Amino acid sequence: MAPGFEGDSGLTFALQSEFHKGFPLENLRPLLTSGNIHTQAAAAFLVAEISPRLSFNMNCVVAEIADLLDSKVVRIRFDAIEALLGCTTPADGAILGRVMLRLDDEVFGIRWKVAEFIRFAEWWQLRLAVENAAALCPDSAFPILASAHGQYLNATTKTVLWLLDHPNPLVRRFGAAVAVRPRSVVDEQFLAMAEASHDVEVREIAAASYRIQLTPVYAVWSSTLSRKRASSA
Repeated sequence: MAPGFEGDSGLTFALQSEFHKGFPLENLRPLLTSGNIHTQAAAAFLVAEISPRLSFNMNCVVAEIADLLDSKVVRIRFDAIEALLGCTTPADGAILGRVMLRLDDEVFGIRWKVAEFIRFAEWWQLRLAVENAAALCPDSAFPILASAHGQYLNATTKTVLWLLDHPNPLVRRFGAAVAVRPRSVVDEQFLAMAEASHDVEVREIAAASYRIQLTPVYAVWSSTLSRKRASSA
């Protein structure tokens, strides 16, 4: 909190250790709201890196984390998106909508991070994010997503293909992220469609996600099931 703080990774890691030991997470607030960009960056790193077992407890500072989504510093925006995946509740619909708006960020790395958010979000988080993004920007492509999928955002071959082939690049990005969401049975047809897209960014999202953090450990691949059915016949 010193006025002249210019970043100190050792100090930041030491503070992270203290939070894991029980230092109250409310103490993140003055760091998150500091006028010193280096202090904000350290706070953003902390909220992104604090262990999953503590992340939900960060809801006490969820509004302060959400304000980092408007930071001019790319890394701060990136870390804020990471943190908000774990600390939002159904009462945070407007904040989830603000995360979704960053799918149209000017920086590819941030758009990629929102695609990852879409991949790993719970269904209720995804629904609220899309609905609130549409309400926040009614003249954008987000209402297209809300009207196309309704409440449950069901992913079918028809809907995923429609998203991936849409003329609006934002809709195509959303489709790429939906195509590579973890599932108990991974539909490789979804992945193939994303990888075959004419949109370079869609292909990059698919390539980054393919078989890497893609599935729960209990998941199976659709091709595996097809081979099993063929052999049993």
